[in-house]
Amino acid sequence: MGESQTSYSAVLGVVLTNQRKLRNLEQGQMAAMMGLSQASYSRLEAGKSGFSVDQMYQAATALNMSGRDLITLIDNTVDNLRANGIHVAPQVRGNSSKGKQGDTGVALIAGAALGALLIGILSNK
Repeated sequence: MGESQTSYSAVLGVVLTNQRKLRNLEQGQMAAMMGLSQASYSRLEAGKSGFSVDQMYQAATALNMSGRDLITLIDNTVDNLRANGIHVAPQVRGNSSKGKQGDTGVALIAGAALGALLIGILSNK
């Protein structure tokens, strides 16, 4: 069985999902505050699309937090995942040289599965 892996984009999506829910915001509200469609925001939150730096800071502003605070939450989440044997790496793009390689035997964790994993990890501490 291969190792488990997730992307930084998926981690950011889960962190934003949790922060959005803590503030009782719906995806549509968050999307509107960022100037995105709800569908586009949903793909970002699910880790299916990568965030631009601009979008990351727009999301932080929409959540009434600093970019630094958001990055700290992401870093802490990445550290927790790595401590639990999950490899976190950049999202491989189809147009990159790495995107053209064959199957690596790595199981990609994203979206709801990553959220459930994080809840399990954090509730055991």
